[in-house]
Amino acid sequence: PPGISTYDLDMCNLLDEGNAFFREKEWEQAVGEYTEGLKVSCYAEGEEIQIPKALLESLYVNRAAAYHSMGKYDEGVEDCNNALVVCKESRRALYRKALCLKELSRYMEAYDCTSVCLLSNPQDKQVNELERDLAVQLKMKIRKPYVSSKVRTLFCRNTVVFNPLSSTHEFLQACSLCYPREGPGIYSYVHKPDLVHNCKQDILLCRRKAGSPSEWTRVRPIPTNTSFWGPFVLCRVTQRLYGEKCTFAYNQLEIDVWTVERKGKLNRNLLFETTASKLDPVISVIRLLEEHKGMFIFLCQECYDSKPRIISKRFSENPAICSNLDVCHNFDTNKCLAFVVRTHNINYSKVRPLSGSCHLDLCHQAIRYGCQRENSCVFAHSIIELKTWKVQRLTGISSEKIVEASLKHYNKLEQNSKKEKGNRPSSGGGGGKPKGGGGKSLDMKMKFVCAQCWRGGLISEPDKALKYCNAKARHTWTKDRRVLLVKSPERSKWVQVRPLPHAKNPPLYYDMCAQILEKRKCNYTGNCTFAHSQEEREMWMYMKNNDLRDMQQVYDMWLALTAQSRPADGATFSQPSSEEKFIAMPTDCAEVVVG
Repeated sequence: PPGISTYDLDMCNLLDEGNAFFREKEWEQAVGEYTEGLKVSCYAEGEEIQIPKALLESLYVNRAAAYHSMGKYDEGVEDCNNALVVCKESRRALYRKALCLKELSRYMEAYDCTSVCLLSNPQDKQVNELERDLAVQLKMKIRKPYVSSKVRTLFCRNTVVFNPLSSTHEFLQACSLCYPREGPGIYSYVHKPDLVHNCKQDILLCRRKAGSPSEWTRVRPIPTNTSFWGPFVLCRVTQRLYGEKCTFAYNQLEIDVWTVERKGKLNRNLLFETTASKLDPVISVIRLLEEHKGMFIFLCQECYDSKPRIISKRFSENPAICSNLDVCHNFDTNKCLAFVVRTHNINYSKVRPLSGSCHLDLCHQAIRYGCQRENSCVFAHSIIELKTWKVQRLTGISSEKIVEASLKHYNKLEQNSKKEKGNRPSSGGGGGKPKGGGGKSLDMKMKFVCAQCWRGGLISEPDKALKYCNAKARHTWTKDRRVLLVKSPERSKWVQVRPLPHAKNPPLYYDMCAQILEKRKCNYTGNCTFAHSQEEREMWMYMKNNDLRDMQQVYDMWLALTAQSRPADGATFSQPSSEEKFIAMPTDCAEVVVG
């Protein structure tokens, strides 16, 4: 990857190998690997190549831990001092140094190291226990740690959840009805607190507490589709060309909220909930499912981590193994949690197990060009993995319970959708129930027109024999040269409806194209899978719900539902017999009026 030298890669590999030996309790081999990594750093310094400080710190601290396990406490203290030279505020180096000094009976120096370490993280359990042991050795009075009362804290299973902005900012929930936009600008929103309505509470408002209360300002959701990790800055473009998708902040309040949100210290979904709902693991899992439009399942980890990747679930005939019959891994011992999203294709995201060393932050390398540490990395490799870790850290829910709650929620949605489909009455007169069952009736007019004439701005229907269109050009009338137009009661305008883009795996909902909403024109070169009009979106949803794949089927069903007969002149959409003779009339070449 760009910006990383071969020395960095060699040191990372040696660090990983040393960690592997350390986990196997092979201390001497681990020390050898860490030492080789430090020698590589010396070669890099000779060539004036800058080595990341975090990498040097890890090599020194890990070798100190190996020395501590071997009983070489003096060497451990020396390595910790070298790590502190590289990073003065290294809590790991201070903790390892305190352990080694304790074994050397240098209790006061060890106590000083723990005191400095607790200044940055007063809730560190291991350091607190070590400090109490050292205080007993020094015959000092043990004091309880001081917790500030200004910050509202909630202790739950060794986890602190708080609102760091509670002393300086106020928050309020609103919706598009009580906080509407009354102009083209981004500052044209007006708050209507006295409006009587059923508020959806999907908009976050914020204002500062200092001085007189200011007006409520909308805070957009934090941008997630960016790899930028610097400080947020204000947008300098006055026209706001990118609208809601702009990754720059529109006000200082957005900078304040986004900064603490990115650090994982604030969750806007938990600001206005009660303690019981915050700690309910099922509600937290359902919130993730609704936000990311997917579900949690178990996959075989061995097959998922293989190259090429293989997606294998539990084998239905033999639940003890995975569905990859070539290898037949034991599924229970190799299963891993995964999040699957079904749109026009199926995307799987692995969620690794949460451990005490995991950091609730995204891995920068995984987002940009892939993390080489893979499963050993302590940072999250995706947004869904980060949010799942936060839910597990907050509620203590296990992976089995997450999959169970996800399956129950999915089955409940399936049952509700079947009930709604069965309760929808089909409009139209007479006749039996058409193919496809229930679904929302199409309250719009339809007709087939010539595709070539439609591109030129004309609306020309077929002639009586269904061989040519009735324009002057006399285009050939075939199935692939016609388009379906619809006209809804709300708009007296004919709109084209393209064929259904997903034939096998349609999404749960079809959304409007963002370019159509912003520019009224889609610049996508391929077949855009988003609807280009509200009529097209309703038509696609109707086709999906009624299992229709062809536009002719939709037209025939519409005729059956609305009991609309064929044109009075007797023209039909069936192919004429070979005995019929076509006679061209002068009226067939008349000009077509644009609808």
